[in-house]
Amino acid sequence: METAQSMTVEQAYYLLKHFTEIDLKTRNQFLEFGYSEKEINAHLQLIGSKFQHALCQNPFQLESLVKDKEPIEQIIQSNDRIAFVYEFDQPVGTEQIISRSAIHQKEIFQLDRNGNQIEAVRYDYLPLTNNMVIVKSNEGAWITAFPGKYAPAFPSSWMTKEEFTFATDFWQNHVFIVQHP
Repeated sequence: METAQSMTVEQAYYLLKHFTEIDLKTRNQFLEFGYSEKEINAHLQLIGSKFQHALCQNPFQLESLVKDKEPIEQIIQSNDRIAFVYEFDQPVGTEQIISRSAIHQKEIFQLDRNGNQIEAVRYDYLPLTNNMVIVKSNEGAWITAFPGKYAPAFPSSWMTKEEFTFATDFWQNHVFIVQHP
């Protein structure tokens, strides 16, 4: 089991991109901390996998979901981070990444995700997942968390050559799923 450390407000704010909505108490907490409604809403609207609101109303509740749960996999990253993969008996959210081999290539389009150009495909519905990934520092600080199977970060300069190659290969062979409006 990973090192226990409470999530900070800044870490929780970063995780908002994996929620469609949050409870009023948490929204007020972010506002009191200095985030604006516009900033909060922009994070909630980012493309990516989303936690089920019925299961988890805010990022802070993720801690209790995995408190006594053992991960099914741990992935050691070179930047002093560890990815913990969990599996649940029920859906925890949406899986919004799919292999290119599972879709028609002509359906892929480009769009902006928080300043990054990504490729995506539109579906009428978003597939559900029973998996969750939490990435923490070696000291236990929350880095990110999202529903779905493990997906590496976008290729970045902090990665080792092997991690960069793996991330590049992964993102060349996978695209995001967005729901039809």
